[in-house]
Amino acid sequence: MIRTQYWNDEQLQAGGQEQIALWQSQGGFIWIDLEGEPEDTEQPFLTGLGCHQLAVQDAQRHRHPPKFEDFETNTFVIYRGFERFDDDINIVHVQVTFFIGSNFLITRRNGMSFGVERLWGSNNDLQRYLRTPAILFTRIVNQSLGEYIKRMLELEDAISQMEDEMLEAPTDQLMQRFVLYRSRLRKLNRVFRYHEKVFSEIMRESTAVLDMNDPAIYHSVQDVYDKCERLDSLGTLFYEQCGDLIEGYISLTSHQLNKTMQALTVITAIFVPLGLLSGIYGMNFENMPELHSKNGYFILLSIMATVAISLLIFFRRKRWL
Repeated sequence: MIRTQYWNDEQLQAGGQEQIALWQSQGGFIWIDLEGEPEDTEQPFLTGLGCHQLAVQDAQRHRHPPKFEDFETNTFVIYRGFERFDDDINIVHVQVTFFIGSNFLITRRNGMSFGVERLWGSNNDLQRYLRTPAILFTRIVNQSLGEYIKRMLELEDAISQMEDEMLEAPTDQLMQRFVLYRSRLRKLNRVFRYHEKVFSEIMRESTAVLDMNDPAIYHSVQDVYDKCERLDSLGTLFYEQCGDLIEGYISLTSHQLNKTMQALTVITAIFVPLGLLSGIYGMNFENMPELHSKNGYFILLSIMATVAISLLIFFRRKRWL
């Protein structure tokens, strides 16, 4: 699917591929959005618009890390957005590729992009930003990063709730969720660090299109970079928090196990001497002096009771009971 937003003579028109010829002949500004196009037809289409062949090949790779590269007629950026981000950090990423020129913006994606759809449906924003494709690019990314931040802040509440549940009643299910969150946060942090690195490079290496000497472009890119930096810090914070919760869960379960072993140790310590006495006097050797004693049974029971009570008092004073 190829769709376009074309700005010319102070008018904004939404359409398809037919508007590209109008833009090439009459000038103006255009945003071309591609999704699901066959790769064998997409490559000559993009190279015909001035996109570098190697950049097109990178764009068509399904799992390419975010990157930034500058060419003679455009700037190439790969961004990793998302289609779905649920409470269990089950994320479906979507790769969005930007070719940013002085009078055009091309977005190529392999799924639904939150930032693209948000800007595409906003005529007011398009009329405001389409005349500066570099700023339109930053606004698309900004929308996506803002949604990332929103989901991450919701995740903070979920982790805090799990922490309260762990302190009340730690369960194996909670432990599994902590490990799951930590694993998925580690993967998500890698994406956030890529984004932070990309926009840091963009701010350092000013290009003809992304000119950092232009205050409007500079502040727009700075805003994107600040969001990337915040996401990186949030992801790292939550990753470490999940690690602390895992260690806390292990400490709680270890403490509970120690208490259980302590109780079993007390029981064993009490019954070992009693078992020894009963074993000795249960051998029934013919020459045992106490075997024919009239009160031997009661004497032995008294000794066993005394031993048991003495041990109970001892453990009580030691605060083992």
